[in-house]
Amino acid sequence: MTDDTRPPSKTRRKRDAHDLQSLGETLLGLKPEKLRSLGLGADLYDALIEGQKMSSREALRRHRQYIGRLMRDIDASDIRRQLGADRDAVRRAALAFQQVEQWRDRLLDEPAGLGEFMRQHPAADADTLRRLIDEAHAETAHGKPPRAARALFRALSTALGNGSQAQAAPAAEAP
Repeated sequence: MTDDTRPPSKTRRKRDAHDLQSLGETLLGLKPEKLRSLGLGADLYDALIEGQKMSSREALRRHRQYIGRLMRDIDASDIRRQLGADRDAVRRAALAFQQVEQWRDRLLDEPAGLGEFMRQHPAADADTLRRLIDEAHAETAHGKPPRAARALFRALSTALGNGSQAQAAPAAEAP
């Protein structure tokens, strides 16, 4: 027998079963809308929804094993790929958000920051950014809420092409 024709070892089968059960636990933490979008079978989807409702620790442990068994009948690589793509999208959005925050902080802290930003992003509206920076400084000096700093964040986000990320976490915008 060659390595290709041998059945998987017991250790390999157990490892695969644990991996599927772990993936099932990840799926248990997802919202029903996301589970539907993954295109899971009806039995697996129903089992995941039922598992989300369970509060008994022992019942949930057994149910996780059941979910792992159901997952043996599907192609888990598709699910892993979709979940990985979602994580990458979230990571990219977070990086874009951080970039906008860094530019906003730099523009508010350094007078020369606007010139540097305009060199890197010539399509941005310099007059609007300058006005918002001045308003943000005035608000800070008078102890007012950071309305202009938030508007500056949105303007920078638009200039950087991250308009949708600016809306993703509005509470984190304030300086």
